[in-house]
Amino acid sequence: ACWSCKSPDVPRLIEEDGELEYFTGKWAKYGSQVVNSIGCANCHDDKTAELKATVPQLNRALVAAGLKPFEESTHQEKRSLVCAQCHVEYYFKKTEWKDAKGVDKTAMVVTYPWANGIGKEENSGTEGMIKYYDEIGFSDWTHNISKTPMLKAQHPDYEFWKTGIHGQKGVSCADCHMP
Repeated sequence: ACWSCKSPDVPRLIEEDGELEYFTGKWAKYGSQVVNSIGCANCHDDKTAELKATVPQLNRALVAAGLKPFEESTHQEKRSLVCAQCHVEYYFKKTEWKDAKGVDKTAMVVTYPWANGIGKEENSGTEGMIKYYDEIGFSDWTHNISKTPMLKAQHPDYEFWKTGIHGQKGVSCADCHMP
């Protein structure tokens, strides 16, 4: 699942094998096929250069948060949403499924904890993500001494931006980081 934000080869692999198959197995499974490092094609259509979402988890999360999907967003919103494909809090959701031959498999699907929203409204944003994790009983690890279940924030840059002054004033990530 970590490959998702490391290469423009990932959308092709998801298209060829299906999303659940892509998220099933070990890191090395696609090692020989993931040969291009992150680049323009992670955020831009290779023919038109238009901004595009290349990972399926972004639209799933937007819809779960009650927001419009990437394709219906304004150009200015897209200038931050392309960053939200990777610069977000996420976890690997264990997903049981059967392949075409009926074989039981387990995928670890990249999932953003946005079901409670990602804005400033009550119980959304950081608090909403913690509530989401509590509701599903998820933790990243357990503290050795206290035995307290803990969360490890991956890199919630988009969520911090969204609830911060720049997001509130409509300044996109790309306004400063990709001028």
